[in-house]
Amino acid sequence: MRMSRNRLKQAGFTLTEVMIVVTIIGILAAVTVPSFGKYLKRTRVDGSRNQLIADCYFARSLAITRRETITMVFNADEYVIRNGGGTVFRTTPAAQGVTFTSSADPNFYAWGLADAVNMTVDGPSDTRDLVLSPTGVVSHGP
Repeated sequence: MRMSRNRLKQAGFTLTEVMIVVTIIGILAAVTVPSFGKYLKRTRVDGSRNQLIADCYFARSLAITRRETITMVFNADEYVIRNGGGTVFRTTPAAQGVTFTSSADPNFYAWGLADAVNMTVDGPSDTRDLVLSPTGVVSHGP
């Protein structure tokens, strides 16, 4: 019986041990949170760039399928894919803190070609340049 009482007294952690663990967790959090914020900002720009590339290929395939000219109209906070009659097929808003710019609003033609334009996805910590070639292929800018 006496042995079980001693075991009960020794169970648990001391206040000093708990404070050391809390301090270590605080230091790790202070180190990782700023880098995680930068990671999120970079991810928003990369995600917006990937979406823009996919939408360029979507607009090109839409032009070929519908046998009509499809245009991407750029605004700072979004871009719109529409035809000459004004029918909107897709509107893609920019992620938080991200803007889109383009040297011109590219047209995608029924025979698979496109206007050559330079496009930029700009975020608070990163900028991604894209080039749309006359063949309708999107590549990373210089």
